[in-house]
Parts: sequence; C-alpha cells; structure tokens
Amino acid sequence: MSKTVRLGAGMAFWGDSVRPAITMVERGEIDYLCCDHLAELTMSILSKQLDRSPEYGYTRDILDLLRGALAACAEKGVKVITNAGGANPRACAAKIAELARELGLPGVRIAVVTGDDLRPQIDDLMAGGVTFANMDTGAELATVRSRLTHAAAYTGCEGIVEALEGGADIVVCGRVTDIALYLGPLRYEFGWRADDWERLGMATAVAHAIECGGQATGGLLAGGWWETPGLEELGYPIAEVADDGTAVITKTPGTGGRVDVASVSEQMVYEILDPGEYLTADVTADFTGIRLEEAGPDRVRITGATGRPAPATLKVNMGYRNGFIGEVTFTYTWPHAMAKARRGIEFLEKRLARAGFTADDTHVEFIGRTSMWNGRVRVPDDPDLPEVVVRYAARCADRTEAGKIFTESVPLYNNGPAGVGGIGTRPPLKELFAIWPCLVPREHVTQSVEMVEA
Repeated sequence: MSKTVRLGAGMAFWGDSVRPAITMVERGEIDYLCCDHLAELTMSILSKQLDRSPEYGYTRDILDLLRGALAACAEKGVKVITNAGGANPRACAAKIAELARELGLPGVRIAVVTGDDLRPQIDDLMAGGVTFANMDTGAELATVRSRLTHAAAYTGCEGIVEALEGGADIVVCGRVTDIALYLGPLRYEFGWRADDWERLGMATAVAHAIECGGQATGGLLAGGWWETPGLEELGYPIAEVADDGTAVITKTPGTGGRVDVASVSEQMVYEILDPGEYLTADVTADFTGIRLEEAGPDRVRITGATGRPAPATLKVNMGYRNGFIGEVTFTYTWPHAMAKARRGIEFLEKRLARAGFTADDTHVEFIGRTSMWNGRVRVPDDPDLPEVVVRYAARCADRTEAGKIFTESVPLYNNGPAGVGGIGTRPPLKELFAIWPCLVPREHVTQSVEMVEA
C-alpha cells in the first residue's frame, strides 16, 4: 500500500480561531499541523512589537493553540510546523518550550528556522549591487531606507526539512512562504529532491488549496454559500497527499462546512495571478492542468499540476513608517440625511483649511453607500434615507496634523446641520506602515536551524 501523508491546515492568519486546529488534532488523524500566521501587515506589527521589547515580535496565538493541542500532538505523534515566529522566532520557541514544561511535556523538541531577516545585510547588499527597487513603482530603496521597520525574505522549505531530519516535533519559522509549511513535511516524508519540480509543483497546488483554512471548506464561498452547513463550527481542510504529490482534500470529521469542487475551486484561483507561473521560493508551479474530482462526501481529488525550476530571486517584504492616519466618524439622521452629511463634510474641510491642515491623501466615505465602491458608483441622494454614517480620514506626515481632524470636527455638534451624532471621544491616532515589495537574488539568503529542548 502506497504511503499517504495527512497535512492539516491549522491556522490561516494571526487572530484566526484556534479551535479548528485543536479539533483537527483530536479528530483528524493528521500527521502534521501546518499553521500560517503571517501576512504583510502582520510582519509590520510584529516588528513594531519587537522594537518595544526583545521578548515580543511573534504571534502569541500559537501559545493558545498549543495549550489546547500540544498534549494530544505528543500522544498522537502530530508534528507542528508554524511561521508564528514572525520577527522573533527564537523568542517564540522559548515561550513554546516554557509552555511544554508547564504542561508536563519536557521531551518536546523544538527547532527554530531563521535566515529570512535581511536587515543586518541591507547596506552591504546594496553596496554589492542589489538595488531592492520597488516592484510596483521602480523607486529606489534610499527614499525610505531610514524609515524601514523590517525586511523579510520569503524563504522556502529547506530549513523545515533540515529541522525534521534533526528530530524536531515543532518547527518555528520566521517569514517562510505559506507553501513551504506544507512542502517541508512532504519533502521530508517522501524524500523528494529539492529539484523534483514536477512533484513540488503538484504539491504546491495542494498546499495552495488548503493554506487559507476555512476558505477551502465553505468559508467565503460565493456560489451557494446559503447551503453551507455549520459555518459557526467550520472544519478546516486536510490534504491526504500521495508520493506523486496528488492528494484528496477533506476536512476534520464531524465539523461544519463543505468540501466539494465549488469550495476548492474558489480557493484555487485565490491570489495566484498567473496560473501558469505561480512563483514560490521552492518551485514555479503550473496550475493550468489541474483537475478537481468529487471522491466522496467532503472529499475532492486534485491532480494535474506540475512545476518548473524555482525563480532566481526571492521576494522581500519590507515595511516602513509612513506617517499617521487621523479620522472621524459621525452620523446624520432623517430628514435629508444625505444632504446633511455632505454639508457636514464641507464644514469639516473648510475648518481644516482655516487651521492650515496638510495631508498626503484624504478619503471620504458614506458608510453603507460608498464605503466599498468609493467614487465608482453614484452616491444615492434619497431624502427618505433614515441615516447616513460619514467617515473622513487622512494620511498625514505627523501626529499634529492628524490630530486636527478630530479637533475641527467636534464643533459639528452644535455648529453644523441638525441631527448629528456619533462623533464620540478623541480616537487614538494610528501610525501607518507601508509595504515595500522587492527582490533579492536567492544566493544571498541562507536559512539556519537551531534545536531547542523543552
């Protein structure tokens, strides 16, 4: 009988519910629990936390998950692969080791995979000819260099493979790709070479099918969402992967949601850009030949993907401080709610002008009317509209300018049109972080693996 490896998608983002992962360990008969916690914004937040304290910089929900699942993982032999390490994987691993001791599981072996943080190398690399030019605009990094908060390369699965070969029960990574969390266990279990492009490409399609958790099991389903049972107890996806990289996608038994061609199809076209050239750190995958077939209740077989050599460059997600956001929200009631709302914005903008207000960008939305579509649709002007919620926001260079927005909006309470409410108390100013996407030749990025004994 051919070998099958069961990979469970435990988390899809920082803040995701930990209950589906715990339930999956208890009922899913999985071999690996793969947990993705990171996004571009997440890395900015974690880097900001690390600046405040060397004990922070990782997603602390991994501790909530393992508090509920680690004992069962140890009993069942389930290994955990996670990028919860974020900007500080060593601190994350230390906290997991502390939790393991607290739970009476001192034999747990934890590996830390590093190498994605390029901050110490940036200036040397630039001196050596790496431009780090913005992929979207072509701008030079020098324009934001002094404001950088982090520089994390999207690394592949080689460190995860090494950690598993070293006997790790839990692998804590920084900014590895979402796909690497799944390819690592498969390369280790099946002994695939790093250049086995066909299998890696097929397995990348499988990983992509489940990496976003509940999106593959009926969450966010556009077609027939009203027929999806038990969204409140949505089960997360499991991939039963064969040696050739093909798989059957299913979910935790006894949970809500659905796994069918519709749910898996919608996830397959999510964030892939060119399906014939899906770039990852480990392989360039080709999804154009994918076939999805029903293989039983809540079971979909996925075949037909392939792969080509990995790109010569790795994407780098840099973040930089980009000013502050000031904002205010207020509501006008019937009659003439929309007309009052427009006059309220005019009032605010004139007062801001008198106060010498400057901003890099401003935004006005009428929530429930144009908050999603902005200026792409005509703003309704219904005299019978019972209420309109208005939001005015601006991106400013400093706190002082951003703070003027609330200050100049407060007089609306008794100087503007009648029927206003909801301005409330002064909201905290939000510091804005922007993303600088760029590339680095992959030979400049090397992963390292350290073992930690709980």
